[in-house]
Amino acid sequence: MEKRRIIILLAVLTLVVVSLANIKKEELEIFWFDTTYVKEVKKANDQHKRPSPERIYHFEMQEVTVHDFDAQGYVLAIGGGGEGVIGQLKGQQVIAIDISKSELEGTPPGPLKIIMDARDLKFLDDTFNTAASFFTLCYIDGTDHEKVFEEVFRVLVSGGRFLIWDVIFLKRVDEKKDIAVIPLTAKLPDKKITTGYGVRWPEKVRDLSYYVNLAERIGFEVVSKKEKNRWFYLELKKP
Repeated sequence: MEKRRIIILLAVLTLVVVSLANIKKEELEIFWFDTTYVKEVKKANDQHKRPSPERIYHFEMQEVTVHDFDAQGYVLAIGGGGEGVIGQLKGQQVIAIDISKSELEGTPPGPLKIIMDARDLKFLDDTFNTAASFFTLCYIDGTDHEKVFEEVFRVLVSGGRFLIWDVIFLKRVDEKKDIAVIPLTAKLPDKKITTGYGVRWPEKVRDLSYYVNLAERIGFEVVSKKEKNRWFYLELKKP
């Protein structure tokens, strides 16, 4: 009996050793040490869990026209996973970053896809001429917006632009409805992308003036701005 136990124990230990040998050093480091990253990925994935119907406020269909824009060099797409609208517009010119691996895996081919936190961009200062965010800021906690804007400002060259399309959140009328579902059609020059976004309705108002004030506080200059229905477009420039 004792001999049998020893044989089973040796077999289990062998499996453990083999499994550890097949795990890359980077994966071990992420698993053991980068707990913040793991929590943030879980938080991002949790956004996609279906809430109860009584909590949901349905916006009317939003039609967003996304014109092609001139851009020298690479375009940094903040939150470029999912439908990857900026990636579908600019193709291989795009570096798409997203905190969620699964979102990037589901993005159409074309861009270079990198798992990265927009609050801590791993690029050198003055790297990009253009950065863009398509309905990403609505997924980012308001307490982190300033850090994201600071990071984008840092990696843009002087004269670089930050292009933003996002939802306008006014004050909630029904406090029970804390989840907003925004159906949307993005009209690109050569195609239409129909999708939808489900996000937690922020406690504070996030309208165009909210983002303009934030951008100017960081140091951006406003080049152009536009509001339509429940979305806005904002073009910023780093002096």
